[in-house]
Amino acid sequence: MNDQLPQGLANAGALTGGVRGPLRTTTGGALALPYNHLGQDAQGSSYLDLWRTIVKWRLVVLGVLLASIALAIAVTLLTTKIYRASATLEIAAEQSQIMNTDESKANSVLLARPDYLRTQYGLLGSKALADKVARSMDLGSVEGFGYERGGKPNSDRGAALRRAASVLKGNFKVVPDNTSRLVEIIYFDPDQATATRIVNAFARNFIEFNLDRKMSATAYTGKLLQRRLATTKAKLEASERAAVDYARSAGIINVTTGTNAAGESSESSLTSGSLVDWNGALAKAQQERIAAEQKFRQAQGTTSEDITNPTIQSLLSARAQITAQVGELLNVYRENYPQIVQLRSRLSDIDRNIATEKARIRKALQSDYQAALASEGQLNAQVNSLKNSVMTLSDKNIQYTILRREVDTNRELYAALLQRYKEVDVADGVAASNIAIVDDATSASLARPNALFNLGLGALLGLLVGLLAAFVLEFLDDSIKMPDDLGSKLGLPTLGAIPKLPAGENVIGELVHSGSQIAEAYFSVRTAIEFGTSAGAPRTILVSSSRPAEGKSVTSFALAQAFAKVGNRTLLIDADMRKPTIKLKDDQHGQAIGLSNLLSGSEEIEQAIYDAGIANLSLMPAGPVPPNAAELLSSRRTAEVLMFLLGRFDTVIIDAPPVMGLADAPILSSLVEGTVFVVEAGSRRLAVRRAVARLEAADAQLLGAVLTKFNHSAPGMGDGYGYGYGYGYGYGGTGKSRSTSTEIRVGTEES
Repeated sequence: MNDQLPQGLANAGALTGGVRGPLRTTTGGALALPYNHLGQDAQGSSYLDLWRTIVKWRLVVLGVLLASIALAIAVTLLTTKIYRASATLEIAAEQSQIMNTDESKANSVLLARPDYLRTQYGLLGSKALADKVARSMDLGSVEGFGYERGGKPNSDRGAALRRAASVLKGNFKVVPDNTSRLVEIIYFDPDQATATRIVNAFARNFIEFNLDRKMSATAYTGKLLQRRLATTKAKLEASERAAVDYARSAGIINVTTGTNAAGESSESSLTSGSLVDWNGALAKAQQERIAAEQKFRQAQGTTSEDITNPTIQSLLSARAQITAQVGELLNVYRENYPQIVQLRSRLSDIDRNIATEKARIRKALQSDYQAALASEGQLNAQVNSLKNSVMTLSDKNIQYTILRREVDTNRELYAALLQRYKEVDVADGVAASNIAIVDDATSASLARPNALFNLGLGALLGLLVGLLAAFVLEFLDDSIKMPDDLGSKLGLPTLGAIPKLPAGENVIGELVHSGSQIAEAYFSVRTAIEFGTSAGAPRTILVSSSRPAEGKSVTSFALAQAFAKVGNRTLLIDADMRKPTIKLKDDQHGQAIGLSNLLSGSEEIEQAIYDAGIANLSLMPAGPVPPNAAELLSSRRTAEVLMFLLGRFDTVIIDAPPVMGLADAPILSSLVEGTVFVVEAGSRRLAVRRAVARLEAADAQLLGAVLTKFNHSAPGMGDGYGYGYGYGYGYGGTGKSRSTSTEIRVGTEES
């Protein structure tokens, strides 16, 4: 076999060190992939992705929306019409009228607690009021209230009224105005007239209900006060009897002594009064005794001249006159003169009379003193006796005071209850309602169904459900439709998106014209490959796909043509030896020398290379179909052939068979510097991912993926991909090159 190889190729394996090594070390060390293979999109989702999803599944969204609107219309048409009747009430602050029995004048007490209105709202919606309305309108015998519509009347009147009250309560609504004391009451019913009558009945019965509650409360209060009055009166009488009996047994006699500063009468016992009187007498006697004692003491130590008694004073005056006469006579006569003797005798008589009068006065003062002293002693003894009596009475009076206090308490309680009873009795006749009807219900309006609301709600729900369904379908849809899916679902960088041609268009004919949109698209793929690594484009490139008919052969040819146009000597090898794609024009039976001949060692390499009719582009057909293509590709000869070809060509493009089910592509991917994976738009992610995994397991250097048959105008694709093509391509038919010696047959593999 080595004799048939060109010079230097026979020892290629020995020189380079094996089958896999030589072709992977040329540029493999500098290979830098632009995308991680973890299947993660670095930028994440965007609002544009959401919009594309909605546009993609627009028929689902529209279908759900229309179905929801149709359902809303059906519900609106089938729903029983319910009418709404309303009336307005004013609930003023409640005033309680209390009559003042002393002044015969009414006093108003305003009851405006914050919870008063809320209480009234609760009463409006109460079961008691609904029951009152049902009874007043005799709804127990009305169909739809006392018994089911179309059913038999309820023979139990009580049960029928209870059911009617339950229906009324369920269809009744209270709508208060928080800025005022107005409240709107609403009733819903299938019949307009019935709704109007019932809401007006609620208004009237609520006023009566409120008055009845007031009257009932007043009557109940009166009865309660009456019972308490009787009880309190009995307690008062019993306490009074107990106080009197104790006073009689204890000998306590109290008399009214006057009124105090508060106008209340004050009482005291007779013993206390006597003590006061005797104490006053004792004080007076003490004063008299002191005065008599002073006079007696003075009389004991005074001379006659100091005594102011009139008799003594007159005697002293007479004595002074006689003494004066004696003095005058002595100036003339002697002592024994008769007249002097006579006068001296008279002086002696006067002195005796003065002494006698003085003794009498002193004795009288002593008698008065002794009498005053005796009187004081008697009064003092009486006062002391009364004091002991009063002290004893005070001890007894403690219990008597307790009994009297109980009497006073019972009397005050009885008086207060009696006053309150009179007020309640008077107020019972002056009760007035603080609730008034502002607006009666005149006619009922249609409440439901609300056609516009139902349609709007149906449209909104339909839109939400449709969007939800779209996102769920998008989540469940694992097909690859857009270039971004290559990165997000496969973990491969996107090398380009190739538009789809309409049926009947010749893709090869488009490719050979450099101005076509498809040629430009593939040229951009070549550029992406070249700038995808730090060392430039790999020299050996394998093109494969997960399954047949995804466009790998056309991609191989387009890439080979793109590299040839930039001046690279390019060789396109048809490595699909089971279903060859490249067919020579003069080879009618597929027997031309090709890759299978070289790998089997039966031909020279030069004989298997053909001119493609395009500058710098050569072709190597698959050759005759061998029975063991995988064995040929896995032989050492494959690497040696590739090494020789790299000596003649700048770029070698290998069109490999599909990955799934065959071993050819993984074997070849391990020998080349880079692998381009072709994915048809609409392929299932799982199948494609398995194919990629097989290549990765074979240590293939994946350069990226090319999305073929991409319809950029399909729903959800938008205008952000490719070049804005207005057309696509379909892989079918044959395309002839400018060379007359070869033709590219895409046939069933590409269609």
